[in-house]
Amino acid sequence: DRSFGAPAACALGTREGPLILYFLASRNRPQLIENPRQLSAWMYPEQYGPRSPLFSRASLLPLSGGEALFISGTASIIGHESCHLGDISAQTVETLSNIGVVVEQANQQSRLKGFAVRDLQFKVFLRNSMDFSSVQRVMTEVLGPELDVLCVQADVCRAELLVEIEAVGFRNGAD
Repeated sequence: DRSFGAPAACALGTREGPLILYFLASRNRPQLIENPRQLSAWMYPEQYGPRSPLFSRASLLPLSGGEALFISGTASIIGHESCHLGDISAQTVETLSNIGVVVEQANQQSRLKGFAVRDLQFKVFLRNSMDFSSVQRVMTEVLGPELDVLCVQADVCRAELLVEIEAVGFRNGAD
């Protein structure tokens, strides 16, 4: 049941440094977006921990003159199971496929339509910094060379996953 209003979210670990927390607040209520390829996070079985995480796959926020799409940290997960263990390239392709489905779902709910994966701004979290070139190559092959990408080394959502990607996009248009 999505009536509780779980936001788009991403939480990752780091090897050192302080806790960094950022969030956005709005008077406008976002539309929550789920991915039909994935089990909603709050429904994960107990094998992932005593309490399921509480977030939506994305939030579509109406703005004056446009819309914003916030895509939660997304990984190579189908249903609730991690896929392509040990293969950073395949995990990146699967993660981008999941993001593509979320964008399709958002466009179905959007007033303005037209969100495109290649136009998003990406934050890529890599378990191993040495995987940067592999992820960059895959993203360029799948989405093209003109991408807005920030890469960060971090502990991603599950120990067996090597990459997690969050994204944001904006559409302009009349209310």
